[in-house]
Amino acid sequence: MSDASGHVRRVSGSLVEVDALDNVGMLDLVEVGHLRLLGEVVSVRDTRATVEVHEYTGGLAVGAPARGLHHPLSARLGPGLLGGVFDGLLRPISNAPTFLRPGVTISGDGRDWPFRAKVAVGDRVTSGEVLGTVEEGPAFEHRVLVPPDVTGPVDWIASEKSYHLEDRIATVGGRDVELAQLWPVRRARPARRRLELTRPLVTGQRVLDLLYPVARGSTAAVPGGFGTGKTILLQQIAKWCNADVIVYVGCGERGNEMADVLDDLSQLVDPRTGRPLSERTVLIANTSNMPVMAREASIYTGMTVAEYFRDMGLDTVVIADSTSRWAEAMREFSSRTGELPAEEGYPASLASALAAFRAA
Repeated sequence: MSDASGHVRRVSGSLVEVDALDNVGMLDLVEVGHLRLLGEVVSVRDTRATVEVHEYTGGLAVGAPARGLHHPLSARLGPGLLGGVFDGLLRPISNAPTFLRPGVTISGDGRDWPFRAKVAVGDRVTSGEVLGTVEEGPAFEHRVLVPPDVTGPVDWIASEKSYHLEDRIATVGGRDVELAQLWPVRRARPARRRLELTRPLVTGQRVLDLLYPVARGSTAAVPGGFGTGKTILLQQIAKWCNADVIVYVGCGERGNEMADVLDDLSQLVDPRTGRPLSERTVLIANTSNMPVMAREASIYTGMTVAEYFRDMGLDTVVIADSTSRWAEAMREFSSRTGELPAEEGYPASLASALAAFRAA
């Protein structure tokens, strides 16, 4: 890492102090060590930054190089998400252990996607309009949208052929639009307005639909002690609810439970298409043996993916199992940073963090 602008001063588990980083800001990404471990800036004091690393820090030593990337943790949103299994940072893990090695980053999946334009040169488009479509499987049409911060005339549009995720498919108002787009996971994607909660989500579980109905667009919690069946209930909702897309976030769950979810979804037949139900599911598997702060990020990653499909006009259900382990990750992080604990050792900011997630 010859272009590094800083060096490691102290290592405490996943918490790393870095000196002499240039122009680094809160929540900026930083690459640490010769393996370029990925972390987020959680504290800045003078020229010293505290970085919470999302990967295993074994072997990281004082004096190792560090480099600020000057952008926040972002998810690459585009074709290829459906049917995939990802870690908490939205890196594919279906070909493990390739993508589980420390420092490995993913720029794309290498596949070509057939793009068909729905607009012409000279058309004026605004954020959220459809630029074109990608046939992603036999039963799903992926809509390529104008990014949220882009508006203007279509200066150029790609011809009908196959493209990589990083390829430019349009130029709108002087700005290039790629087939896939990056979006910061901790920033909610914009929406014009919130719709009224008038339609029910049919969960497929009669006791819920009768006694505890859930509206589309709302949030529901499944409280209960360990071993009382929360995970089983959430898995049943994922299998049988009438949503278009399921985003299942395994936040700190046991590996065997995530394996069971993946196996069940691949064997179940989708009544809409007659194909495996897993083809319209995005599985984010950040199991209990993975880095603890990637667990904290996985909740935001799952919500960002769900908002992306929501913008296409699809009904999307986010299942986070479980938010209690998300809170435990926040407790572990706050204890390392010296934040004053509240009840049961959780950080005082836990309530506001949960409220912000529910309001997303």
